[in-house]
Amino acid sequence: MKIIKRSTLILAISFLFTACQPQATNSVAQKQHFICKSLIEGFLKTQQLGQYQLQHIQPTLHQTAAQRLYRYHMTSDNTMRINMPYQQDINFECNQTSAQRFELKLLNHEQQEIQTLVNLDLPPQKTIDTLTAFVLKTQ
Repeated sequence: MKIIKRSTLILAISFLFTACQPQATNSVAQKQHFICKSLIEGFLKTQQLGQYQLQHIQPTLHQTAAQRLYRYHMTSDNTMRINMPYQQDINFECNQTSAQRFELKLLNHEQQEIQTLVNLDLPPQKTIDTLTAFVLKTQ
């Protein structure tokens, strides 16, 4: 009887540890995220909004999605700055409309507006490979 209880306990513990393991990040989603995050942070820098940091991504990077929502949150209290709008969160929508095309939009929930900020057309992979100084081997 003790053996059955002990093996049941071991099985239950191993199941809990397995269930708590984080999911692996999807490599395609990781590439999408890299491009989207670069576009967003480039926009924030050009607008001198470097005080905003990534707070939330939906859906997570565990799955590929044609559209991802990004929320950036103000990290410091900058209400004393002159001529700076005070907005705690800035929301972006990043769409991958094709294998080579990305579109970044600014979402303004208060005014129910969506404004396209950037469209990016990546060169074909063959062109990227010729421009790259070294080749990464895939496994």
